[in-house]
Amino acid sequence: MSFSWQGASGRWYEFDVARSKRAWEPVGGLYMFVKPGDLPTMEAGGPTCLYLAQTASFAESLARHDAWGAAQSLGAGEIHLLIVSDAAKRAAIEQDLYKSHTPILNRQQARSTSMHMGSVAGGGAGAGAVAPPQPYKGYGGAVA
Repeated sequence: MSFSWQGASGRWYEFDVARSKRAWEPVGGLYMFVKPGDLPTMEAGGPTCLYLAQTASFAESLARHDAWGAAQSLGAGEIHLLIVSDAAKRAAIEQDLYKSHTPILNRQQARSTSMHMGSVAGGGAGAGAVAPPQPYKGYGGAVA
């Protein structure tokens, strides 16, 4: 079984659909944790991508994935797979699909990561460093 996802560029990508966890192939590609649509009518819309990522090896990334439990709690019942051996092509396809679908678990992961970036090794304000959030000082300058 397969399902095609459209990227922001308008290009379509055909993913294989796995309905349960299994022994994964040690090949590279992209994967999505997906909440299935209401087949066969699709009245409530099609499948929903809850998480999107790329990997050099499905076997390493999918054996014990941190986001799978969260995805299941949001209704995920499928893992969609697209084999792409070239790392640069994987990255380009991932960005194309991310811009089109913006999966909720990727957004949550990005927020969580950005909140912890203030403690970047080196501690300086060099390139890529993110300043930690500053406390609210209120009207009189006192920390609230």
